[in-house]
Amino acid sequence: MDNLNLWLLFFAAGLGTFLIRLSFIQLHGSTQALIERSKYILALLPPAILAALCIPGIVFSRPTFEYQVEPAQLVAALVAILIAKFSRSVFWPVVGGMICFWLLQAYV
Repeated sequence: MDNLNLWLLFFAAGLGTFLIRLSFIQLHGSTQALIERSKYILALLPPAILAALCIPGIVFSRPTFEYQVEPAQLVAALVAILIAKFSRSVFWPVVGGMICFWLLQAYV
């Protein structure tokens, strides 16, 4: 596959995705009602994404098919959860969890 075909494929996929989303909004009618109803759902999206990214790394810490959880990872995850609850940010839980994990790895 040459570069032109690859770029045409990317363009077609992007255009198809755009048209699917546009048709949903246009068939629905008013976008204001859709935005008001989806605000609550969109507020739940960042914690769900963060959990989906972090939990496999915590539970499957070694390249096997069994659960092999290290206590340092669990403690660091709990620290990150507590920081997230009180800071309401994404940056500080990641930093706090990593610092806690590094300190536990260094001293335990």
